[in-house]
Amino acid sequence: MTSPETSLDDARYDFHSIEQRWQPVWADKQPFRSSDADDERPTKYVLDMFPYPSGDLHMGHAEAYALGDVIARYWTLKGFNVLHPIGWDSFGLPAENAAIKRGVDPAGWTEDNIVQQRTSMERYACSFDWDRVLMTHRPEYYHWN
Repeated sequence: MTSPETSLDDARYDFHSIEQRWQPVWADKQPFRSSDADDERPTKYVLDMFPYPSGDLHMGHAEAYALGDVIARYWTLKGFNVLHPIGWDSFGLPAENAAIKRGVDPAGWTEDNIVQQRTSMERYACSFDWDRVLMTHRPEYYHWN
């Protein structure tokens, strides 16, 4: 409840300024990076499904990744070195069909959507290790299949 001296505008949560303040700090500190070979903590692996890059993310994605984020943060707080990678299920029909529907090149459409989705995910501040990113449409991934 606000006091009579506080207007509703003063009581609002200014998430834009908070995001702008902390995103560069997170990018610099990389608190969820798991690739330090000298890290002696026990390890955990948390894997979420990879989104299809057929458009931008929506609130359903935020909901889907919230639980994996909570689990990864929990184990990090318990003293584990948590590998929480992210990637895109980009080799196949959802992204290709979305591009064809719009009359655009599927490769460019897919890459553009991955950039957009990553930007959105970084704004969600999920605990992904951004050094561990997979994109299933790229030869360095699918040549193993």
